[in-house]
Amino acid sequence: MNSELTAYITLICTSGVFNLFLLLYVIIKRHHYTNISRLFILNTAFITIYCFASAFGLMSTTLEQMKFWTIIQYVGFPFSPPVGLLFIMHYLGYEITKKRCIALLIIPFISLIMVATNDLHHLHYRVFELDANLGAPYIHLEIGIWYMIHGVFTFACMFVAFLLVLSRWKETTKVYRPQFISLLCGQLVPILTAFLYLIGLTPPGIDPVPMVLWLSSLLYLWSISSSRMFTIMPIAKDAIFNSINDGVYKLRSGGSDNRERRNTVPVIE
Repeated sequence: MNSELTAYITLICTSGVFNLFLLLYVIIKRHHYTNISRLFILNTAFITIYCFASAFGLMSTTLEQMKFWTIIQYVGFPFSPPVGLLFIMHYLGYEITKKRCIALLIIPFISLIMVATNDLHHLHYRVFELDANLGAPYIHLEIGIWYMIHGVFTFACMFVAFLLVLSRWKETTKVYRPQFISLLCGQLVPILTAFLYLIGLTPPGIDPVPMVLWLSSLLYLWSISSSRMFTIMPIAKDAIFNSINDGVYKLRSGGSDNRERRNTVPVIE
């Protein structure tokens, strides 16, 4: 194993360990958080599976091993963007219904099945073989029709989540902005990395996305521990409504009760 490949595996394992730590951290403290943490736990679990499966894939020595770990990657990878979108929607106050959940998870389930049965139809990967020049564990891929559908859906989920957070930036009070920064960067890092991979500006034969996911996990951990991301309501309209109520209440009652109301922190139900 050359030093370059060792560096790739180390970065991916770092992402896996950081996300596993984040997952366990939120699970242990979940009783102190609101229900929104459940979607975050699920999303982090999918990312953890994706990272460790990618690392094991890079330690493979045969094509069969590489195919196996690619299937395991798809147990986590395709589900993370839609679950992440659901988390952002819940965070911003959108209603999360069973129909929306099912609609967002249909394509990831199909993608998992497509990858697991790709040798029968080649709809996801037209070609999946060892790189002729680099050898194992580098892969030469030619994408199929379902890969394109899956890719568009994945990018759409991440991009929509990014835009939803960005759309609330101007109307959000300063107390919530550290949370918004972590969420924006957490979405932007994998989007940019995946885009660079698709246009061929990353090392050939290797998925670079899991190498950078430790950045997102660090930002989320910072936001959870320092700005109470799972306990303070981030909805700007509610913050504005509370401010208006405070002003009206001050005019009516003289100010002492108003100070008490200002110290009350709204939480997500």
